[in-house]
Formats: sequence, C-alpha cells, structure tokens
Amino acid sequence: MSKYIFEISWEIANKVGGIYTVLATKAKYVKEFYGKNYFVIGPYLGAKSQNDFKILSIPREFENIIKNLQKQGIIVYYGEWLVEGSPHGFLIDFQRFLHEINSIKYDLWQKFGIDSLRTGKDYDEPVAWSKAVSLFIKELTNQEEFRNSIFHFHEWLAGVGLLLAKDITQKKIFTTHATVLGRSLASTGINFWSEISTLDPLKLAYDFHVEAKHLIEQNSAKFADILTTISSVTALEVEYFLKRKVDFILPNGIDLSKFPTFEEIATQHSKNRDSILNFILYFFSPYLQKHCPIRNSLIFFLSGRKEIKNKGFDIALLALGQLNKILKEKNIDINIYVFVFIPDAIIDVDHSILENLITYKGLENYLEDIIDEIRSRILHSLIHQRKIEGEKLLKKEELLEIQKILSKIKREKEAPLTTHLVSPDNEFLKLFRQAGLNNYEEDKVKVIFYPIYLSSTDGFLNLNYYDAINGCHLGIFPSFYEPWGYTPLETLAAGVMAITTDLTGFASYVEEKKLLAKESPGLWIIKRKNKKDEEVISELTQVFLKIATMGRAERIQNKYEARRLASHFDWRVLVKNYIDMYESKIF
Repeated sequence: MSKYIFEISWEIANKVGGIYTVLATKAKYVKEFYGKNYFVIGPYLGAKSQNDFKILSIPREFENIIKNLQKQGIIVYYGEWLVEGSPHGFLIDFQRFLHEINSIKYDLWQKFGIDSLRTGKDYDEPVAWSKAVSLFIKELTNQEEFRNSIFHFHEWLAGVGLLLAKDITQKKIFTTHATVLGRSLASTGINFWSEISTLDPLKLAYDFHVEAKHLIEQNSAKFADILTTISSVTALEVEYFLKRKVDFILPNGIDLSKFPTFEEIATQHSKNRDSILNFILYFFSPYLQKHCPIRNSLIFFLSGRKEIKNKGFDIALLALGQLNKILKEKNIDINIYVFVFIPDAIIDVDHSILENLITYKGLENYLEDIIDEIRSRILHSLIHQRKIEGEKLLKKEELLEIQKILSKIKREKEAPLTTHLVSPDNEFLKLFRQAGLNNYEEDKVKVIFYPIYLSSTDGFLNLNYYDAINGCHLGIFPSFYEPWGYTPLETLAAGVMAITTDLTGFASYVEEKKLLAKESPGLWIIKRKNKKDEEVISELTQVFLKIATMGRAERIQNKYEARRLASHFDWRVLVKNYIDMYESKIF
C-alpha cells in the first residue's frame, strides 16, 4: 500500500511568518520523493487564499470524502499551492465552526484541560480550522486507500486537529518551531536558559496570558507519535516546557537555486550596491552642507519582524551608536549607512523626500542627455591644451535648466531618519536618539528607517528584498530569541557577511557541525546566552569595528565564505532529515 504524507499548517497558502518559508521552500523536495502522494492542508481565507492557491478539479479518490464533509457544512477546496514544486493540497473553510467555537472550547477543556477563557480571535480562528481538519482526517482515514498515511502537524495552531483525531491509528507527527512560553518570556527580556529546569511552565503560561496556546502545545506533544523541533535551542525548551524530549531535530533549509551563484555574486552586488549608493546620495544630499560621502562607504542592514527585544534590534542600534563614537574619535575614513528594513505602522510617505528623489532623478536624466556633448568639450580642450573651465563646459541655457531643476529641491535643517512619516513615539526613532544616531553631518554612521516592505516599485530604493540585501556588505541579527534564524541564512546565501548570536537555532547548528572557517568566516556568532546586554553591546561593537576597517580583499574573501557556508543549508541536503523521519521505524 502506498504511503501518503499530509502536511498540515495554518501557514499553508497563508503567509504569516517564517513557517511559511520553511514549508514553501521545502515542498518541492518532499514532493520529489513522494510524488503525487504528498499533500498539504491549510486554511481557506477567501481572496487571500486565491492569490496563493489555484483551485483544481477534485480527484476521484477524494470526491466522496469532500462530499461527506460538505453535508456537514465543511467546504474543502482542492488545488495547487503556488510555490516551487506546486504541491497539491486542500484548503478548508472553517467558518461554520466559528459559530460553534464556545462548544469546541468546552470540549477541549473536558478532554484535555485546555483553559481558553482568556482567548480571542487569534486563538479562535486556528482552533475552528483545526476542528474542521480533524473531521477531514477522520473521513480520509475511513478510506482503505489512505490507511497508510502520516499526518504532520505544525505548531499549536494545527495542534487541535491532532488532539481531536488522536484516536486514529495512522501516525501523527507534531513539530513545534518555537514554544509559546519561550517566545513570551524572551519578549520581556527574561534570560531563562540558565534556570529553565526550575521554572513552572503552567504558572508562567498563566502569568503571561498564554495558557490556552501552551496547553494545546503541551497536549499535542504528549499525544503525537513523533515530536520534533528545528534546533537544539528549541529542543531544550520543548523538554522542559512541554515535558517530553524530541524524537527528531529538523533543521531549516533554503532553496539555494533562488540565490546568485558564486560567479553571479560579484556582478549583482556591484549593480545593487550602486543603486543603493545613488539612493543614499539623493536621500541625504539636500540636508548636508558639505556633501554626502559615498566613497569608502559600507552598507549594513537590519531586517525581520518588529520584535525589538527578541530580534536584538535594541542591542544592534546601541552598538552602532558606539561604533559611530569610535569612528569619529579616531577619525577613521569610513562611512557606514545602516538600513532598518522593518515594516511598521506609517502615517504617510515623506513627500519632501520623494519629491527630492524625483528631482534628482530628473537632474540625472538631463545630465545623461548632455553628457556626450560635455565629454566632447572636455576632449577638445585637452587636445588644444586649453584650460578646462567650468563655465565653458556648460552652456548658459544648460546651466539655467539645471538651476530650474535644482530649485525644486526641498531643504531642511536636519537630515531625515526615515523614508516615511511615522509616529513621534515610534520605537525605532527613540532607539536612534538613545544610541546617538542622529544623522548629523559629522556622524560616521547614518541610519535610514525603511518601514515598508521592499519592492521593485516602492518609489524609494525600488529593489526587492533579496536584491537590496545583495547590495549590502553586512546583515545584523543579534537575536535574543530565535528558534532558527532565516534572515542570517538568507543573507549568507546572497553572498553577504552576517552577524547572529549563540541563542539562535541556526548558529547552534553551525557550531555543532563545526562549519565556520577560522579565517574570514563570513559569519560572526556573538555570545549572548547568559550575558548582560552591556557585554553583548561591547562584543558587537568590536565586530563592527573589525568589519568597518577590513581591507577590500578580506571583505571579498568573507563574502565567498558566507556563500559557501550557506551551501550546507540547501534543502536538497537537509530534506533527508524529513525523509528519514517519515521512513523511520520509530512508528
């Protein structure tokens, strides 16, 4: 009998966070092994789902199953998830169960002791969907064809589906990518790793108002045939918070075919770097009395979800403030431009900046039109050994046109900190001020808060995320809590140096497998476990200084080492962990 794999997640055709990236990039490699016997199951969310999922005719083997569910008021859509590999699967409409959510919650309380009195929409919707998933699974397993199936549930959001289908004989896997409690503790700055064995998980769950999610997670771990997580960092949390040791660790990978090859890195970096430097020139020039220095410039960036403590953005900016002081005090001839690519609430576009960008682009286009004539005038002067005088290089009408264009530039006393208008109480603006990153003329480190998603048509950089980071020199990710850490891995894959910490699953894997080169590592792992913030800031500042003062040859070597390191995380290699689990005799 054929083996079927059904992978179940709230983030199938529903981009919310990092789990979407895991599932979307891994799918084609699992499908290569199991072919048409690999399916995904996610939530149906109306128009949002239709952007990521192509509805197809229902195959014969699923017709009766879907008809039976339809009689119960459950609508199931069959189709193709529009990601690489195009895995087929099901999106399940859960609206019916939202009307019965209190009854479902009571059932979970009676059967599993899950207290959901203090829950809201972010809990109710996944639970209602999971209820519908459990009925789909039961209908499925009533068919002889699907008796040899494995159901793989991801996170507490799918956990209720596992719990309500716990009595089926088919095998059930539960993967937690991060524990609810670990994320909650870390978000308040609690450094729990040194005392994890002494903590009372249930009490803490109530203290942080996450008891319902925690209890779903704990019960899912209990009733799963196999319990997995993504790193040794989260394995420790799982053991103490969910009261069970994991059976498999499934490290996250990336699809390296989406990133530039070694040969392409240098060419693409130069092109994207020049685009970024042009933007920097346009962004700052109206506000600086002297000029905007882009010679001897490096471009750093921070990116990720707006989790200031967990992602270490506070530490990063404070360390950059220290770097700024050192560079100024030592008068080191280097300029650092730091982009903060973190989507946030905006009030509006800063129209002054946008209009200046348009004006500069107009000036650039005009100069492009007359540059051949100017070159001809310079060449003529040189041949006849005449003095090259500025006023003779440009005709009167050309100077007038240039002045006309420049008159449209809006000038302010202070250089901006952000591309968009945001609240004066914005946390990043406060952190900039706290770190002394004010974008003054004399500052060696200048910051640009970019609070929108990058795209090739956003009106500012006009680069997508991967092109933007490819044009940078360093990605900064000093996380306090990071179960895996896709952002540093993607940065390395783009051929860019990165910084992370020993509190990330990704870094733990790198250290466990001894993947770092001793010289020019491409990746720096800052010690943060059980360290005070001041110690972390100090170490981070020194790494910044080392990178800022590197010679060009050393930077290039680090770029290539970064890309080599990323090759260890290709899904073509790491998918074997999933296949070994699905084929294991542990069941």
